[in-house]
This record gives sequence, structure tokens and C-alpha cells, in this order.
Amino acid sequence: MAVITVSREYGSRGEEITQEAAKELGYSYFDKDILADVARIANTTEDEIRQYDEKDEHGLHTFLKKLFIAQPLVVAEFPYYYPPTMPLDWSIGPIENEKRLDPESVTAFFHQVVEELWRRDDVVIVGRASQKILASKPHTLHVRFVGTMQDRCKQVMAADSLTHVEAAKKIMAIDKGRAHYLKHHHDADWTDSTLYHLVINSSLIPIDQAVKIIKLSLRDMEN
Repeated sequence: MAVITVSREYGSRGEEITQEAAKELGYSYFDKDILADVARIANTTEDEIRQYDEKDEHGLHTFLKKLFIAQPLVVAEFPYYYPPTMPLDWSIGPIENEKRLDPESVTAFFHQVVEELWRRDDVVIVGRASQKILASKPHTLHVRFVGTMQDRCKQVMAADSLTHVEAAKKIMAIDKGRAHYLKHHHDADWTDSTLYHLVINSSLIPIDQAVKIIKLSLRDMEN
């Protein structure tokens, strides 16, 4: 019984690897599904929450939308997501949405959702500063995925039908947003290897081997 948090450079195949690990472990997998939970307790829409989701709230979202208007930034639905049998047990009710949400309020809601998912156990949580929110929690494996810019560009070019230049710009912009989010809200360095139990280089380690490494590390932690 454990929880896995996932940090990933854009295009490093972190989602692909942890989706496969979740499938083999029988874990629930939470990525963009978290937006729905945050929107519910904030009494607002997912679109309202999404603009603050791991983005630099001072303009990066707008920049990306204009630069890649035809390319959605959200990955496809994960086919092996196991929906919870019981709704999340929130300690507070929805707030009155009388004014536009601010980044700090949304961050607090994400914090609440991530901790509730940890209490549920047997879950994979992607991003959302989960490596910091759950840093002191037992039975939690923190994993980060990295890769060479060349390999990541190839992944993004193939997935989003972009040129090499466009893919590189998208990678740098999204990585910058994720790093800013963690620094701004948790005063932590996204690239700090001491935040993680494992740092997996997907340019050097095949997907099946990476999945085995995660499962072995999780088994040792549970024991």
C-alpha cells in the first residue's frame, strides 16, 4: 500500500511510464482528473482552475495558447484510470464563488486534493507539487523523469505534429511553468534531485525497465 508522485520534464515520457506502472500495480492514476476535484470544492469550472494548473500565472498560459492554438496541452484520457468507488471526503465544503479565484486559493485547493488522494492510498499522482505536499508522508515514492532535449523534441514533434523549433519552444515554456509553480508556491527547486527517491532518464532507460525499477522500489518501500 503506497502512493507514487510523479514529476516530469515535458516530453520525457513520464506519464506513459507511470500509466503502465499504475496499470500493472492496479493503482488509480490521477493527472488532469485532479482538476475536476479542485473545481468541485472551489465551486467553479475546470477551465477556471486550469489556467492556474502548474502554469506561470503571470502570462505563460496565454502565451502557450497563442503560440500553439491548434495543439491541446492536455494529454489524452488515460484508458486504465480506475475511478474511485467512493467520493473524496472533503473536510470543508465548496466556497462561494463571488469573485474570480486567485492563484493562492487554487494552490490551497490543490494541496487539499493531493492530501486526500494520499489518504486514499494506492494512487499515482502526477505533478501538482505533490512531491513537496507529500514530502513528509510515509509510504510515498517520489519519482522524477528527465531526458535529453533531442529525445524530448522527437516525442513532442510526433505527438503534436510540430516542427523541431516549435517542439523545443513548447518544451521550454512548459518546463518553465512547472518550475515556476513549484518555486513560487513551495519555494522549491523543481530540478532538485533530493526531492525524489528516483530520477529516471528515459533517454537511457527503456519504458519496460523503468516500470520494473518503480515497482521494485515500491516493493522495497512497502516492506
